[in-house]
Amino acid sequence: MIFPIFASVLVFCAWLAYEIHKSKKKTQKSAEAFWDKEAKANATPKKSLDDLNYITIPDEIVSLSSKDFTSESGENSKNNGDFSSNSNNDDPDKIIISDATNEHALNEEGIPNDVSDALTLIQTLKNSKIVNLSNISNTDLKLSYGAANLPVLTEYDQNYLSLSRALICISEYALHMGRKDIAKLILEFIIATGNDSISAYKSLAGIYVEENDKAKISYLESAASLLTGLTKGPIMNYLSGLDSSDKDLEESIYDILE
Repeated sequence: MIFPIFASVLVFCAWLAYEIHKSKKKTQKSAEAFWDKEAKANATPKKSLDDLNYITIPDEIVSLSSKDFTSESGENSKNNGDFSSNSNNDDPDKIIISDATNEHALNEEGIPNDVSDALTLIQTLKNSKIVNLSNISNTDLKLSYGAANLPVLTEYDQNYLSLSRALICISEYALHMGRKDIAKLILEFIIATGNDSISAYKSLAGIYVEENDKAKISYLESAASLLTGLTKGPIMNYLSGLDSSDKDLEESIYDILE
């Protein structure tokens, strides 16, 4: 009885040692491949950046000001005081607007400081070079454009990230203020730049559902299918399961990710 047990232990130990050795060898090969690629990237000479997909902010968005954030009837929204509480705080892609019930959170024009800052940022970025490089590694960027270009490429990508956050912030406020037209304009631009924000897709899908525009929802599905980031799956799942008859458009981000 003891011998079979001892034999089984020996077999298990031998198998475990083999698996550990195989894992170490695989890890070593991966590390060597990475450093070989990194060395090649660091040695890549500087190349032209002319083929980058530069993003231009539309004039309709650049021209936005605090005066635009009234309801479609032209009257100020009565919901301004509880904008912060209506935002989905569980969504990591959303910008949390300062509590509008706090008098210090509003600027002289009566809009939240976060929104005012976002509008100002767009003015700052309108003449900047903006490129969406979010899902491209630094190593691949160096291989494609040369190591010397990495700082400027990082700057272009940071401009894009800043722009995206500002636009999502403004779109959420526009929806709150009843300016669905402005929110739609901004969100369609965000999606067109290849942004993979769940919040942006969800908000724009909500607008299309309200308008019963099934063709535009199909467009969103096509746009999402081209994404390469980690949010592609959740976005595709959400859009494919969208039912305009009974879908709760205010469900939390945790429901979407299930």
